[in-house]
Amino acid sequence: MNVVSSAPDLANLQRIAIKVFVSADSTITARDVIPVFHRWIQTGAVNGLPIDVANYSHLPTGPCVLLVGHEGHYVLDRTEGRLGVQYNRKQPLEGSLADRLLSVTRHVVRAARLLEADASFSTPVRFLGNEVEIIAQDRLLAPNSDETLVELRPALDPLLTRWSGNTDWTVSRKSDPRAPFRVAAVTKATDTLENVEARLFESNNY
Repeated sequence: MNVVSSAPDLANLQRIAIKVFVSADSTITARDVIPVFHRWIQTGAVNGLPIDVANYSHLPTGPCVLLVGHEGHYVLDRTEGRLGVQYNRKQPLEGSLADRLLSVTRHVVRAARLLEADASFSTPVRFLGNEVEIIAQDRLLAPNSDETLVELRPALDPLLTRWSGNTDWTVSRKSDPRAPFRVAAVTKATDTLENVEARLFESNNY
């Protein structure tokens, strides 16, 4: 009988998701987002190959609307009752774990900024610039443990520094043993996602 080790192996982790959250004074629904996601497919608004839109708004929690793509999915997500946009990477990315985290984060921030700029919404949508969630969607390589968080920090900390410009962050692991490894990072400093986007893309090609 083979024994599966619970030790993390984040150097090989590829299935990464990043989520940014809708601000408390903003409202966005599946009905709002579905036509926008369809338009993104038609206009090539996001990187990669978007394929279709799936509506899961009947579910009480978790993904609400998916823009299904070859490389990854863009998701209107309401896990734990918190509405936000998430990018779930499916296909492998080159580079170090830090490089992969930055790439996935750029995808979700760019998508959120497109939603902020979309004139079709009845009221503007705003996303928080001081909070981000990182999810490892591979329980074998990234068990939900403190050891995984320790191994993640050398790659995560540079991303948070770049996100905020050296502001201190509080990083905590969601400890539900039934859930995948998930980390919430929050800073007290307030900022717009527009400024975050500028820092994430500064001096680098997308």
